[in-house]
Amino acid sequence: MLPEEDTPDTLRKLILEAQLELSPSGITVVDINERIVFWNKRFLDIWGLTDEDLSDPVWNVVIEKVINRVKNAEEFQKILADAYSDQEYQVTDMVKFRDGTHIEWKTVSLQDKEGHYHGRIWYFTDISQHKNREQGYENYASQLQRIVASRTQELIEAERLAASGALASEIAHDLRSPLQSIRNAAYMIKRDPKRIEVGLEIIEKSVLRSLDMLEEMRSSTRKTEPHLARTNLNQLIRDALDELPRPDHITVQLEMDTVENAWIDSSQIRRVLDNVLLNAVEAMPDGGVISVTKHSVEGKFIIQVSDTGIGIPEEVLPNLFERKFYTTKPHGLGLGLSYCKRTLKSHGGNIMVDSVLGKGAIFTIEIPLID
Repeated sequence: MLPEEDTPDTLRKLILEAQLELSPSGITVVDINERIVFWNKRFLDIWGLTDEDLSDPVWNVVIEKVINRVKNAEEFQKILADAYSDQEYQVTDMVKFRDGTHIEWKTVSLQDKEGHYHGRIWYFTDISQHKNREQGYENYASQLQRIVASRTQELIEAERLAASGALASEIAHDLRSPLQSIRNAAYMIKRDPKRIEVGLEIIEKSVLRSLDMLEEMRSSTRKTEPHLARTNLNQLIRDALDELPRPDHITVQLEMDTVENAWIDSSQIRRVLDNVLLNAVEAMPDGGVISVTKHSVEGKFIIQVSDTGIGIPEEVLPNLFERKFYTTKPHGLGLGLSYCKRTLKSHGGNIMVDSVLGKGAIFTIEIPLID
């Protein structure tokens, strides 16, 4: 039987206090009279306070003791005033100390079931390490983008691409996908620092793809044979779809058989997939569906990419895959498709298109199935 003083309410209180002390956040509870009725040690550590500093636990008095640590003190004091002028006020924000420390803070109104106000609870979490790491990876992503931009400029100068509108358009079109992946990864890292490793892997893969593209274009004046290697074609297709820059109003459907191994140049075929998929996205400015299927039949892989976009005019179809054919009109009409044709031909495969104007297009890719 429990000792008389160890009632269930007492135990619940002790457990709650223990959990609050173990929290990585500094926590303080302020009652309706703006007096601090609870604080944990982490709260003292973050603000550089001691228990003696809270001998007069009036919230405004305590804040006056530490406000000089805050970089933008006036703005922070206004936020505190707003919190106590509105009992419903609940918000999460960040404050920066003069020493560079970043503190994420959150305040929640304390109300009972009847809606009576009893004060509010404040959480303060030191996120300096995450912010510094985030800034480091953002700088790294920017550095990688500068490398790609530098290589692109070298290519433009070496090949005098200013006089070649078709090739310049092809380069810009091809690099859009990996550069957008880098941008998305940097944004993901900024929003969720815990996903830094995932974002960094995407950035590095995208940079390598960009550099491979540029190297292929650098040597585009001579025929480049593919470097064949056993590749998981299913995974290559999944990666292309996962990293495809597309708006939310475009959905993707995927269906593949279980025959995975292909003898291909994975970098070149990935670029083919990126081109066809990006053209599908650009063909649907108002949204739609991209359907991707892949199966093996009669000694070859058949990959079909269909969209529900604007379609391709019938008079354009015969010249769509020719390098001399390009357009500066929107929706990606033909951009990059000459590369797709050349690459698939060098693999012993082919690419074909069927389209109905206003209803969409279907691109069919054939790759030999080599055991």
